[in-house]
Amino acid sequence: MTKFITLSSLILVGSLSLNAQAPFSYPSGCNAPATNLGTPPRLTGAAEFDGMLPSAAGATGYYVGVFNASDELIGQGQIGTIINGMSTSEGFIIPLQTDEQSNNCPVFTDGDEITIKLRAGSEDLLAGNSIFTATVADMASGRIDGPNGMVGVTDTFDFLSNALPVTLADFSASPNRNQVDLSWSTSSETENSYFEVQRSTSLNGDFQNIGKVLGNETTSAFNTYGFTDNNPAEGTNYYRLQQFDLDGSSNFSPIVTADMEVSAERSVSVYPNPTAAGSRMTVRLNGNWTAGGASLELVDANGRKVADWTGLSNGSLNTELPVVKAGVYQLIATDGKERKVTRVIVR
Repeated sequence: MTKFITLSSLILVGSLSLNAQAPFSYPSGCNAPATNLGTPPRLTGAAEFDGMLPSAAGATGYYVGVFNASDELIGQGQIGTIINGMSTSEGFIIPLQTDEQSNNCPVFTDGDEITIKLRAGSEDLLAGNSIFTATVADMASGRIDGPNGMVGVTDTFDFLSNALPVTLADFSASPNRNQVDLSWSTSSETENSYFEVQRSTSLNGDFQNIGKVLGNETTSAFNTYGFTDNNPAEGTNYYRLQQFDLDGSSNFSPIVTADMEVSAERSVSVYPNPTAAGSRMTVRLNGNWTAGGASLELVDANGRKVADWTGLSNGSLNTELPVVKAGVYQLIATDGKERKVTRVIVR
């Protein structure tokens, strides 16, 4: 997920497509959306369309809308050419609605969770970093921190028209006596035929197929899967999934590990660290944690819990880090007997 935002010397050049799509609609009753009389907060980002520049993909002039946590439109603009100092890119600049005197119009408030959508025909497309908490770094100039929390970096929003076949929510491996229990969950599936479970005894070694689990073809429901490796190797075992579509194409999951030689000392570690908001991370629980009784909490600098995971054991968990502000967080592991804490840096 590439990152965004700088606004102080950006201008939008009017090179718009003759086939520009219809704009987004403001909520019913919002007759006169307007920004405030001063410098409004402005959202700026470079744009891609399925990994291509908008001009190459025919998406120049498409509308980009910004929505609040209630999915109400608070600003919109078109993709064009952005000139920032000596550099030029394709993207958008969108003033966000802040005039509370407008007729029943939703407004942007500093610290709002927002969603960025691209209107392509009748579809609203999202980028991987489309949902984040937006904060005004400098109200005088209207600059907003983007997904990575840094004003001085221009985030790229790659709007995807082709959904991934499977959205993997979590994938974990946990030793259980002389076996390894693997579990994973999906939040959506498109033409998902099956998963092959693969194991290796080294991170860069050859992975061997050890099992097959049928998928649920096409569904938007949350699904949970499991597989038991009855013959793990001594030492560290590396596992991955190879997901196959109905047409035979496939994708690999992240790798998780299970160590059959359990250390007497418990510990918790995270990689990559530092990491990016909304990206995937792997948490390793080493030592004799209570099987199925360990839990994780991610806590911000103010002591507020921003995410948690339960029902864990010794082993590793690959999961998605929530979209949170940049900063230093504490990841707390506990099973009622012992508590371990490690620091997670989010950029």
